[in-house]
Amino acid sequence: MKTLIVLITILSLSWSSFSQGLKPIVYPIDGESYFCFTLWQSKYIAKTFEKAKLQQGIINLLESQKKELLLLQEVKDSTILFLEKKNTNQSLVIDNKNLAYKALVIDNKTLTKKVKRQGFTNTVFGGAILVLVGVLIIK
Repeated sequence: MKTLIVLITILSLSWSSFSQGLKPIVYPIDGESYFCFTLWQSKYIAKTFEKAKLQQGIINLLESQKKELLLLQEVKDSTILFLEKKNTNQSLVIDNKNLAYKALVIDNKTLTKKVKRQGFTNTVFGGAILVLVGVLIIK
């Protein structure tokens, strides 16, 4: 049998979507029209369907990879933003530590001057008391 009959209902496939060389024989069966193709036409249709299926699979794969890459890009961008904020915060912490250190140095200098003045005052006061005690002893 040289002819392979492939029955496809009118509702499932429009035969006019293929090239002009694929004119099927139309058989009315039970009130519905069915298309019958030759072996060559059936192979051509099967190859076309498989090629379209393969192409759609590749398209789906590429779309899913694109979505994954976009998600990874978003994660990368959010990570970069997080690290930039962390860097800014670390800079502020370092600046605050430097300001606190400078304030401590200034306070230390002030306290050192105060202690030196206090020591000088105590020395003068102690000397005055010694002189006074010496004068009292002599009298």
